[in-house]
Amino acid sequence: MSIFLDFDGTITTEDTVTHLANFALRFQSRRELQGKGQSIRSPLSSSVPTQRRNPPLSDASSRELQTGDLSSRWDDVVHAYISDYKSHVSSYAPSASDRQCVEEEIAFLRSQKHVETRSLGRINECALFRGISRDAFREAGRELVREGIVRLRPGFADFVTAALAKGRRVNVVSVNWSAAFIEGACGFAEEEISVFANEVREGDGAVLGPGVQAGHALLNDGREGLSHTEMGRNLTNSCDKRDVVREVMRKQDLQDKPFFYFGDSTTDMECLLEATRGVIVADDENSTLIQTLRRIGKRVPHVRDAGDGEELAWASNFEEVIGIYI
Repeated sequence: MSIFLDFDGTITTEDTVTHLANFALRFQSRRELQGKGQSIRSPLSSSVPTQRRNPPLSDASSRELQTGDLSSRWDDVVHAYISDYKSHVSSYAPSASDRQCVEEEIAFLRSQKHVETRSLGRINECALFRGISRDAFREAGRELVREGIVRLRPGFADFVTAALAKGRRVNVVSVNWSAAFIEGACGFAEEEISVFANEVREGDGAVLGPGVQAGHALLNDGREGLSHTEMGRNLTNSCDKRDVVREVMRKQDLQDKPFFYFGDSTTDMECLLEATRGVIVADDENSTLIQTLRRIGKRVPHVRDAGDGEELAWASNFEEVIGIYI
């Protein structure tokens, strides 16, 4: 049995994108001070001095970050995404209230791909993540959890430990920008949890699709003339997540085998509907995902009320599912 989990809002109690961006802004500020020869401190702490772990940016790159006002440019990236998303939602037909079946909702979710792709282009142009290594992202994930800035849902560690003890394969599938950040936050060894997410290329800070840097892209971007290993698309939406789950199951020779999926947002919908058992993780049953599923005709009881044949259920943390699904 394989288990797939979303990260932001599922394993964690809230989205971590802001925390990840703030870490990167602190990192770049620290690097700028290094270039000026000033005393520096850890980008995750205001009190602990640290040694330089990454080579400095070239003088040209440093000037670019200073002149362009990285923080302001990042705000522009965020605001542009919000504006783009709202414009797409408001102009899309049928509207949410008129979408009454699974097919219509999935079509809407897939239609957002161009919004996400444009946003990634802005992120790459902004170069917020330039010069940050995988190790730095991984340590940031660990540190933010240790400091309580990023909080994991109750029972997560026990759930994974119990699953591994029973021989389950545990995988994380996320549209987050850094697989290494997720690895650090989860707190398990790479051989215990497999993370499938976008990755940051240290040299220029570009956000690439899963496996692209290692030369074995997990998601083919569909361009003609390129092999599956030469170029892969970014993981950004519900269809991408579904394709990742299918590809992972195929590579593990587990096609048509049962699997569980845990997710909290509409980005997880296609995986939840395809899973043997889909578990929506939410603080309460008023979550957007639960309400959307019910709008399109799906029953979503709490895990304690779900029958053996239920395809979907919801839980507020992992303590509620230990003993039921593990």
